[in-house]
Amino acid sequence: MKKFLNLMLVSYPIIIIDDFNIDMIDETSTQPNELQNFMDQYSMEFQFKKITTIYGSHIDHIWTNTLIQQCMLEIVEAYWTHRKPIYFAFKLIQLHLTIPSHK
Repeated sequence: MKKFLNLMLVSYPIIIIDDFNIDMIDETSTQPNELQNFMDQYSMEFQFKKITTIYGSHIDHIWTNTLIQQCMLEIVEAYWTHRKPIYFAFKLIQLHLTIPSHK
């Protein structure tokens, strides 16, 4: 992920949505702080703290380095899985970015 973030961070807004398998609400583990510290290096912000499994954990994450406006986020109950699907919708705002030229 470091390589990706290093390449993209300069010019692009980034939204990462993934199953990190790191429970961000587990206060007994050091992993949430380690991940937060890593993401802080790239100005990535954690977007919500809600339970995403039937076991009461939060292992599905949304991180971004850009301001998200008019966001709708819903955790959906699903009978076919122990996971809770995430519905995430947001309004894109046109950004004026300077893309560095590759020489």
